[in-house]
Amino acid sequence: MKPISTVCPDWMALLIEEAGGTIRFSEFMNWALNDPFNGSYASGKLQIGTKGDFVTSPSLGKEFSELLGVQIAEWIIDLINQFPSKKVISLVEIGPGEGDLAFNLIKFLKKEFPSLIKRIELVMVEINEGMKEKQMLKLATISDLNIKWESIVNISKKPLTGIFIAHEVLDALPVEILVWEDKKLFLQGIELIRENNTNFIRFKKLPLPNSLKEEVIYMNDNMQISIPPKEADKLWKTELHISLNPWFEKISSCIYAGNMLIIDYALEAFRYYRSSRSDGTLLSYEAQKAYSNILEKAGSRDITSHLCLETLIRSAELNDLTFVGSRKQGLSLLSLGIAEKLSKLSHNKSSDLATVLESRECMLRLIDPGGLGDFRWILFKKNIDFINKKFLEDPSN
Repeated sequence: MKPISTVCPDWMALLIEEAGGTIRFSEFMNWALNDPFNGSYASGKLQIGTKGDFVTSPSLGKEFSELLGVQIAEWIIDLINQFPSKKVISLVEIGPGEGDLAFNLIKFLKKEFPSLIKRIELVMVEINEGMKEKQMLKLATISDLNIKWESIVNISKKPLTGIFIAHEVLDALPVEILVWEDKKLFLQGIELIRENNTNFIRFKKLPLPNSLKEEVIYMNDNMQISIPPKEADKLWKTELHISLNPWFEKISSCIYAGNMLIIDYALEAFRYYRSSRSDGTLLSYEAQKAYSNILEKAGSRDITSHLCLETLIRSAELNDLTFVGSRKQGLSLLSLGIAEKLSKLSHNKSSDLATVLESRECMLRLIDPGGLGDFRWILFKKNIDFINKKFLEDPSN
């Protein structure tokens, strides 16, 4: 079967041509999202929210940040008690999107825990200038708090004590695609072709590099993850998260002591690498719609891949981060009090019925097991003895 060709924008065609005409998928994904001038993230083209390209939990309203704030406040208190000589506890958000989480989280802490505001600083880590501009605009009205934008390189020179949050960041890290066909594993490549004065790109099978062969063997021998699974179809694809280890290495270098919370789509290995998931998890998003053609409209759409829980934990622990626990978002928010918030809304006698209904709809979407409620909250710690785990507790307690 002849590979399907997709129109390629001129800027991407130039990059592929300069790279020799054929590239790995991971290179394509990185350029499509992070090219300084044309990437969908770096350029600021992507819009987050109900009227944008895709929705995140913080973009639905303040409720998500307020519930997470209950846990964040306890973590701040824990760190103040464990490190009494530290004058400042850092609240670090990595890849802060449009700044919704940080904005509503700080507003919540100012209202409910005003004494803690004097003990913290907000540190935003953003590699894309387009998104950074949106964050600065969003946070411009916040006063009485030290807010700064820092690079990982600068932070690593003087590691921080604090709380690190990565919300929907790892799903956009470049991945490799592995293809099982003709009883052999290949690497998914992308080649540039030109027809009728138009640039096109299409998938092309490449030999599997030795480094990836070794990784697949390690996963099989030490993690009981078979790629491909025994019952895989004749044509079966999956992703390999090659960016996780270097990402955790960089982040760990920024943490002197504290904890890290990752919130993202993550599946257990037996669900991720099962035979029935023959096309992997990669999708692209634009205007609230998901597309399976991940090569189409490069630089104008989001591209995401689910994470494998076991390989994520392995990469973190290789870089001095200790796994504490993991839970789906729906249950996490129940433990942090979303049921009580919903109950209060039902007794709200406000004349602004539209606002009440909007808040209710937002919270129900946050815990919907078929949507945002299926996100994973994954917690790690470094160089600390005690960490509060309220979001992991039984909601009925």
